[in-house]
Amino acid sequence: MDCGLPLLAEERPVSEYQYYEFRAVDRPLDERALRTLRSLSTRAEITPTSFVNTYNWGDFKGDRDVLMEEWFDAFVYVANWGTRRFVLRLPGKALSRELLSYYCGNESLRARKAGEFTVIDFCRQEDGGEWEEGEGWMASLLPLRGDLLRGDHRCLYLGWLCCAQSEELDDDETEPPVPPGLKALSGSLEAFAEFMGIDRDLIEVAASESAHLASPPSRDALAAWIRALPEKDKDALLVDAALNAASVTGAEILRRFDLSQINTPPTGAQAKRRTVGGLLAAAREIGSQKARLAAERAAAERARQEQKAAKARARYLDELARREEATWQKVEMLIQTKQPKKYDMAVTLLVDLRDLAARSKADAKFQAALVTVRKCHAAKPSFLGRLLDAGL
Repeated sequence: MDCGLPLLAEERPVSEYQYYEFRAVDRPLDERALRTLRSLSTRAEITPTSFVNTYNWGDFKGDRDVLMEEWFDAFVYVANWGTRRFVLRLPGKALSRELLSYYCGNESLRARKAGEFTVIDFCRQEDGGEWEEGEGWMASLLPLRGDLLRGDHRCLYLGWLCCAQSEELDDDETEPPVPPGLKALSGSLEAFAEFMGIDRDLIEVAASESAHLASPPSRDALAAWIRALPEKDKDALLVDAALNAASVTGAEILRRFDLSQINTPPTGAQAKRRTVGGLLAAAREIGSQKARLAAERAAAERARQEQKAAKARARYLDELARREEATWQKVEMLIQTKQPKKYDMAVTLLVDLRDLAARSKADAKFQAALVTVRKCHAAKPSFLGRLLDAGL
């Protein structure tokens, strides 16, 4: 099964930072796998369920795709030149060819058959992105594998949105089926959207056609449905659960239960299919509206702060009017100190006195007093320079 071009192979320049993390979920690594991994790196942190390493002046010697096919179920890669990859390996029967064909086949989201598995490859390339380290992403993103196994395909749709955002799709191409639950993303889906750099406005537009997630079945409803299954189907599920260490029997049962419900639409059903161009245009419009609202709120806040400052200034000038003469005397005392900081204080008080004079229409009186100050201290160029800078 191959929904697109071969898996993306990033350019490998000498980098200041590359982060690799592999995780085994369904079965631990055996001794042969551990020895092979150690031969690839002497510095990596290797356990029966993980391989983690950071490269500052080199690169990983192994083939990431081969390791995913043979041993690992998840892979996170982060490089400081802007490349990010999140790869998942699932049992081949977990996702149908039809389902994958809806979402995959572009640079940012690909899928391929690897033996008995299906490998889903999400990739983001952002030139000039901010430096960000890779630690912590795996823990946030790994639950998405369980979501896919349970039939929650929201990360696939978000991956397709990333393709649309990255201009990998034609404007007249129609969107794939919109899964339910896009209006209320889980923590892992929020992390995925951040990891892939998906525009929040674009997600908001897409979510407008997304139904609410159905509640999980009650124990009684599920038990009644299982009792009604043909014996051969129940036997097959039990045998699979007993013999397959990587069994997804529980997820398969829930998937079949959901499909059996009358109100569950078929995979490709959707009343309204939008185009890539329409989604992007709507997201731009939402972004513009938000920007306008933010600008209006900022302007209103500035006006409020200016009004608050004007009232405070008026109260201060009222108080200054009661001690105007004493303030002139303080100005003279500060100038006499011949200290730069005291000069600054004197100039600040002169500005206050100028504003007080303007308010009481006594500008001529203030200017006459200022001329006297200039004459008395004509030998103080530092002070006179400060007056000029203050517009006095």
